[in-house]
Amino acid sequence: MLTIPSKDELTAERCRRSLRHFVREAWPLVEARPFVSNWHIDCMCDHLEAVTALEIKRLIINIPPRGMKSLTVGTFWPAWEWLEAPEVRWLFASYAQNLATRDSVRARRVIQSMGGTSTGGLLQRVGYQGLLGLLGQDWKLADDQNLKMRYENDATGYRISTSWHGSATGEGGDRRVVDDPHKADAASSEVQRTSDIEWYDDTWTTRGADPATDTEVVIMQRLHEADLTGHLLEKGGWTHLCLPAEYEPS
Repeated sequence: MLTIPSKDELTAERCRRSLRHFVREAWPLVEARPFVSNWHIDCMCDHLEAVTALEIKRLIINIPPRGMKSLTVGTFWPAWEWLEAPEVRWLFASYAQNLATRDSVRARRVIQSMGGTSTGGLLQRVGYQGLLGLLGQDWKLADDQNLKMRYENDATGYRISTSWHGSATGEGGDRRVVDDPHKADAASSEVQRTSDIEWYDDTWTTRGADPATDTEVVIMQRLHEADLTGHLLEKGGWTHLCLPAEYEPS
């Protein structure tokens, strides 16, 4: 007998298949402002989906501040991938501990959401936990490892967030994400840039879980020709998505 899926089941399936659709549904869980769609968000989502599918193994996204880069990459993408693959292990790093903590907490807020409203989108009504139920997933965050900077789920997946030059000894990830490795007011210092890049080369690059399947994303604003993006592009082997801002006097 043919069973016709409900509207919520169809929306849940769209969330599972499309990161850009999940971003729209999950937006009210972390932001009070209305979501404003734009092609650059869809473009980032398309590239991140390609990373999830292992079609891209090394991705650099260059985009100016206030372009929704941290929300898209650091909050929504990990929660979206866990909809279908909760065993994936994530490792994040940013130049500042408070920024790494902020995005980690936002993602956890999405994952733990239970809904409760009678109106609004699917995640506002049933939460991420209800979305998991609609998709037939049955996992939850582990009670004994649920901190701001590190939390795990009972499907063996985890998310660890650290600051640049922070402790990463012994930790690894299937998805390694660098979000703004340089502090803007220090990027002109050759000593500081060299130190940042050496930490990346000597420490961060050794944190992959499996060379066959691990992926890496670097998302940042360009601050200097010899910043981390410049260093990586010179080495080669990276897909480069550059989304510059354009000033229109009119």
